[in-house]
Amino acid sequence: MMSGSNVLREAAGALSKDERSEKSPSTAEQGNLLIFRIGSIGDTVVALPCFHAIARAFPQERKVLLTNAPGGPRSVSAESLLAGTGLIDTTIYFPVGRNRLRHSLALVHELRQLAPRALIYLAPRPGGLAVYRDLLFFKAAGIRRIIGAPWDPVDRQCRIDPATGELEHEACRLARVLGGQIPVDLSAASWDLRLDATERASADLCLASLPAGQTILALAPGALQTAKDWGEDRWATLIGLLQLRVARVALVLLGSPQDRDRADRLATHWHGPQVNLCGELTPRQSAAVLARSDLLVCHDSGPMHLAASQGTPCIALFGYFNRPRQWYPFGERHLVIYEPLGIREIGVERVAESVVAAVDRRRTAPVQAASG
Repeated sequence: MMSGSNVLREAAGALSKDERSEKSPSTAEQGNLLIFRIGSIGDTVVALPCFHAIARAFPQERKVLLTNAPGGPRSVSAESLLAGTGLIDTTIYFPVGRNRLRHSLALVHELRQLAPRALIYLAPRPGGLAVYRDLLFFKAAGIRRIIGAPWDPVDRQCRIDPATGELEHEACRLARVLGGQIPVDLSAASWDLRLDATERASADLCLASLPAGQTILALAPGALQTAKDWGEDRWATLIGLLQLRVARVALVLLGSPQDRDRADRLATHWHGPQVNLCGELTPRQSAAVLARSDLLVCHDSGPMHLAASQGTPCIALFGYFNRPRQWYPFGERHLVIYEPLGIREIGVERVAESVVAAVDRRRTAPVQAASG
């Protein structure tokens, strides 16, 4: 019986050399390009460098994102983050849940009508059989050229650093797999969400009630999974401690509509300037607000990845839900507090001290002259 990896190699071999990834992206004919990426806001943000690399490699192609539709009240589509950026032109939704077979057959027909020149495979697939299933599906849809499919098990998993035991960051894994065919740059420019003037103006309006010159401390206390939730009582205690320990700080609360009641209760512990924006902003508007913020304290969450994309330092709280460091905020300016026994084992005093130190660093950091 063939192993999963051997089945994949057989399937890969069934594609002719010019149908697979060896053909230079720059030689692709003009037409539709399909980009397959599923997941949440965080999944979309960590793939931003790949989206920028694809845009550089295929400047003339019409880029069609194939992704999953939002799956719940807290779920947000990738389209809401990428629309209008020029990184994608339109979106098709991948079927999940009930009536999947019927929707899959309809999608095969839609993709045949679209007739994409190639497919860029960015989907997270831990198992080889899932990749093989995708391969058969896309072949049935008439797609012959696939770039970035993780044929080998080493491409489907983040590498482990033998010195630390930590996982490779997911953004690095994606860049490694795609980078064999399309060079991926992980520098700051490749995390650009291309926020427009209207989105930046909306952030200015949201923060207009806060006193000028004060440090803006953003909090994102919501969590999609219980295992990622530090707990409302700990957030309340943290805010109370910060009330006593930091001066000239304005508080901004960010999150989904489901986080608003919690944020309202937490805001009662802060007697300084504040604004609760939970449920009032699009993901891109949230990114614009975070770009104006000096620091974000958060769980492992969408706002964390949005803040990192804007260069805003994070103090991020992690428990056993994810191993270090695959889903940490990308970059060197962040502090991750990781507790393998669970996020609720993280002490409030430890977080408070970290916030105070980060605020002090921001205030004493030298101002850099703007480059011309």
